[in-house]
Amino acid sequence: MINLSAYEHDGFAISSPIFDEDDLTVMRGAVDSLHQRALSGNEPDLSDACVFERAQPARKRNGRELAVDQDAVFILGDPTRFDPGLLKFIIDTQLTGIVAQALGTADIVLHFANITSKAPKIGSGISWHRDFPNKYICPAEPEMLRIMICLDGMQTDNGATAFVTGSHKSSISANEVPANDPCILTAQCAPGAIVAIHPLVLHGGTPNASALQRRNLVLQWGVAECPLMTEARESVTGMTPAEMVAQLSSHQTA
Repeated sequence: MINLSAYEHDGFAISSPIFDEDDLTVMRGAVDSLHQRALSGNEPDLSDACVFERAQPARKRNGRELAVDQDAVFILGDPTRFDPGLLKFIIDTQLTGIVAQALGTADIVLHFANITSKAPKIGSGISWHRDFPNKYICPAEPEMLRIMICLDGMQTDNGATAFVTGSHKSSISANEVPANDPCILTAQCAPGAIVAIHPLVLHGGTPNASALQRRNLVLQWGVAECPLMTEARESVTGMTPAEMVAQLSSHQTA
């Protein structure tokens, strides 16, 4: 579980690892396979679900331009559509328990999933932002949170997510955060750990200029009774853990 006091005070909380090395090996292999398939261009639907590094401006890499033969997947949307086996980890009872703990109810639904990666040497940074409201899949009220399953762990060198602690309780804007703000904390964690992110906390991250991988499976969960104000864009949108268990079982027996 997470430290709920830290989540409520700082706007984020980190669990101890809930996935072991065997699970991480499976997830990393699935992510790498999806990335290779997307980069091949042989599956248009999969490639269309991706944001590629080559589409990102150099300023997101501190001015570094990509070589002609360089590219990587930055964000891959709706990953269970292309690899249903990943549902096993999304519906892990420790993970859904963390979600229920943070939201204060077990009546939860998944809004979307993606794989956000900062590739070694060329991974783009992410500007300061809040997850609520957003233009992609957004509930009517901030009765949601995002969860990161950290497949490689996060550290400063590989572009770990940073948070302006307490900003979920203030009106400070993303443009008002000074670089040396003492409230900025970096979420450093071990592989297999979970980072729970309050919908109103400002967070972002530097580029990955290191040789280290930084692959995260990102999930947005919400309270079931809180309606979405945007289109239900993904195959998992609105599904309960029980419904995803049934979907995974159907896939495994097919």
